[in-house]
Amino acid sequence: MNRKKVNRKIIIITAVVLVAAVVVGVALPLFLNKQTNNFMLGNAGDAKESANGYNVCFGEGFKYLFNSSDSVFAISSSDGKNIFTSHSRAAAANSLATILDIRLRDKKGNSYSMDSSANSVAAADFKIVSQDVNHINVVYELKPASTNGKLPVNELNVSIPVLFEFSHSKLKASVDISAITLSKGLYIENISLLPGLFSVESGAKNTYFTVPDGCGAQIDVGAVTEAPIVLDLNVYGEDVSFDPYSQGAVLPFFGIIRNGFSINSIIEDGDAISRITCKKDALGGGYLYNTFNVTPCGIVDGKFVHGESYDGIISQTYVVKDSGATYSSIAVQVRDSLNQRNYLATSLDGTFTDFPFFINVVGSNNGKNPLTTFEDAAEITALLKSRGVRSIALRVSGYGEKGLATSPDRVNSFSKALGGREGFSELSAAVNEQGNYLFVDSNIVADKSKTSLPVRIYDDVSKFAGYTPAKFSLSDSKVVDGRVADIYNFATEYENVSICLNDASKFLYTDLEGGKTRHEMLSLLKDEASTLSATGSLMLDYPAVYLMKETQAVFSTPITASCAGVNGVTSVPILQIVLHGGVVYGSIPINVSNLYADDALLKCVEYGCVPSFLFVHSENTPISYSSYATQTARLYSKAKQLMPLMNMKITSHELVTDGVYKITYDYSKVVYVNYNPSLVEVNGVMISEKDFVVI
Repeated sequence: MNRKKVNRKIIIITAVVLVAAVVVGVALPLFLNKQTNNFMLGNAGDAKESANGYNVCFGEGFKYLFNSSDSVFAISSSDGKNIFTSHSRAAAANSLATILDIRLRDKKGNSYSMDSSANSVAAADFKIVSQDVNHINVVYELKPASTNGKLPVNELNVSIPVLFEFSHSKLKASVDISAITLSKGLYIENISLLPGLFSVESGAKNTYFTVPDGCGAQIDVGAVTEAPIVLDLNVYGEDVSFDPYSQGAVLPFFGIIRNGFSINSIIEDGDAISRITCKKDALGGGYLYNTFNVTPCGIVDGKFVHGESYDGIISQTYVVKDSGATYSSIAVQVRDSLNQRNYLATSLDGTFTDFPFFINVVGSNNGKNPLTTFEDAAEITALLKSRGVRSIALRVSGYGEKGLATSPDRVNSFSKALGGREGFSELSAAVNEQGNYLFVDSNIVADKSKTSLPVRIYDDVSKFAGYTPAKFSLSDSKVVDGRVADIYNFATEYENVSICLNDASKFLYTDLEGGKTRHEMLSLLKDEASTLSATGSLMLDYPAVYLMKETQAVFSTPITASCAGVNGVTSVPILQIVLHGGVVYGSIPINVSNLYADDALLKCVEYGCVPSFLFVHSENTPISYSSYATQTARLYSKAKQLMPLMNMKITSHELVTDGVYKITYDYSKVVYVNYNPSLVEVNGVMISEKDFVVI
């Protein structure tokens, strides 16, 4: 064979191989990116990721990082050992490796899901519109690859600006909903910002999700469980316009802690339309993120309906603690944020001059069969006073013409079987003479049920009193102001009558009839709470934190998380750390708490609660006062030791040894609580069995 021809063939083959290699080298990453919807996949714990292509950096010490080529965001500790990236392998495994995840709806209710990685960055259809040392503003143009025949592709476009702002060791990620542009006939159902940032692979050690479940929960992400832990926590409760009432999340935050390094995502703008999703896989690993429900949608009376779209700003502020982070430090960050947003009072207003006992007495379920008359209620407080209970906040429920089913506009129409208006006046005078406080239950948004979607009120009271709970439904927001005016006029007729706001402290809703979003309802209810507070003081049945600025007392607060009891889950008093020193709050009623009385008291001490009870005077129910008369006085004599701590902030809460907790107030005062059945010595302090010590 001719040597020149051989050489020519070798050269041609080599060239073809080289070209193929180049093509594969360029095309394969693009192909993989498109298949995984992911760019720059990395291990969240790999220190090398801190230098992997990020060209925008905010902060000193710890770093906020952004890659302007691939739109990847990350937060790194100063030593690079703790990296949390929007595009980790764990995030990609759950299709969360993106900056934005959205769902659109058309007029027929069809839904269309897109994310910034697959539907914008993959086509290089995003741009940085402004950038300096304190911010970066990125606009994502999202276009679908296919719409499954529902709408033509060219009729489904959306442009969304995302703003990252750095200031004072915090980074705020936000979207101005009013600045989003959409194809005609579409609206946004929901948006998630950085959904993959807190994604964790299995095998992670010393990593904890911190979530606002009940009082608060810390979840060991590496723990092995029989089944996954799945939480969908609607901030401020389920939207009861579409779904039955559920507890949801009381506080607007979620966080992660690894090796003492924490990132706390505090939901600020758009908190009322937020849903926190947490999943911990059975064998370890999981994810944690928030979704903003911009337009509420659902099935009502068998039809698809949607409410008004929120058109303000949605934002999450990421607060970093580079070392020594605990759930206590996360709680303090949340408290500071709520104080700055004017949700919380920074100190008590002096309503309670002594350590109070919270008591809820139930008059009747139906207004006809007395469980506790007004005279009985006065007798209960007088007996407690004679036994050394110095201060009582008496809450009365079920005293209307129809008992617990009384309409909110009948607040001053008292049941004649319980003593009528005259009996109530005598109770008011007696409580005033005793130096106690009187709160009358009032509902301002719930009326007698007239729809197929009732809301639940007084469920627990009815259950323990042995009755089927009454059904209520939501009212048009237009009537709320008039009801509040009636309640205000009623309360101001008496020298010492205040209001306990029942329904609005338990849930928040979209007003479909009045055309108000949950965010607008939040603002309305804050204004109404301010009006009711002017009657003297205001009590909430349940801790709605957005109403707390005008509130002097919360009857009960949760003391466990809903996922408590699962391996790796610890209930922690994040809610109580946030509230203490700004409002006086009670425990769940001790006599219906499923705890032994002494253990329930220790939980009150550990969580900074005042004890609360649910009573009737009748002997025919398990919550009869006579069964607890001696016990309540004994518990109060111990609990009143907490009086000097009432106006202090809880600065830390920690388990120091098995069954023993240390709670620190204002970085100085310390309480040790010992749940053990034997004497324990901690830090030179002796704590008796089932007891506590205040130092």
